[in-house]
Amino acid sequence: MADLLAEWPRQRVQLKELWQLLDTADPAGRSTPGRRSVLADVIAELDHAGLVRPAGAQSWDRSQKPHLPRFVGRLTSKPPKPGARMVWHHRLAWVDEARPSRAQRAHLESLNTWLYEHDHEDLPVIPHRERSVKIFSNEKVLDKLMGTALFGDGRLSLDLLRARRVAPGFIIESVGDGPILLMVENSDTFDSLVTALRRKPGNVGMIGWGAGGAFEQSVLSIGRLTPTVREVRYFGDLDAKGLQIPANAAAVAARDQLPAVKPAVGLYAAMFRYARPQPGQARLATATAQAIAAWLPLDLQNRAAEHLIRGTRLAQEEVGITELIADHGWRCDLD
Repeated sequence: MADLLAEWPRQRVQLKELWQLLDTADPAGRSTPGRRSVLADVIAELDHAGLVRPAGAQSWDRSQKPHLPRFVGRLTSKPPKPGARMVWHHRLAWVDEARPSRAQRAHLESLNTWLYEHDHEDLPVIPHRERSVKIFSNEKVLDKLMGTALFGDGRLSLDLLRARRVAPGFIIESVGDGPILLMVENSDTFDSLVTALRRKPGNVGMIGWGAGGAFEQSVLSIGRLTPTVREVRYFGDLDAKGLQIPANAAAVAARDQLPAVKPAVGLYAAMFRYARPQPGQARLATATAQAIAAWLPLDLQNRAAEHLIRGTRLAQEEVGITELIADHGWRCDLD
């Protein structure tokens, strides 16, 4: 975004133009439900870096949260002194070749200073957000950098930064000896499935409560479970957030070579049978809805996308203990 703004032909950039620039800078994130929060964070970072000045309080779009400025003014940064050149630490010798954005380069310069000031091999390995705040004065910078090309072979790594990803555990109930871990988004459905599967566990060995969005990080603790988990099924609410949680967790699991996080197909099918649509959700564009629903199998994707487009949702609590005991069709991929 900083690089694109530097080439912008006018000093004032309207909000609709900021959206266009964000899509250009981050095309893969266009279908993210929290896109408005992403833009708000980007504007705040650019403001903090002295690259833009957001509009005054009276000129903000307050139709949704978070509120956004209706325009920003570009601030021209001072040119570097003639002959000034960054002397990179030998562990960052690849930086100029990588051609990072201005914002990334600023972060790398902070890291460069940190590497020169510390004999990092003698430092303890600490949680990555604690390391992030020590290096960048912001606990979330590493979260953002880890998803970029700056992390990889011969570049940045958590080992280099003497950091580790924290993988908080989740509540687990053992119900049998099978190889499947069934993860559930909400607490009441978790309790009902524990009750139902204790009677007849099939191939389910354990049931876990994902605690909503916390599963995106706690998924890493699957590798510590005993006995070893071979398959993971997930069941959550049918709305944008409820589908994005397992999709994000699946990406994290794949990156760490953990068992794939797949939908509990029978339970989602049961939700379509029993759940009554609840209105009040933001209506999503067709392409966005289809992208979010893509985590589900093909036969359920279109039905899920229709709800996202209409602004309705299905709650997993509609598949309650009564339905679980009376209708065994939900077990189709768990037995």
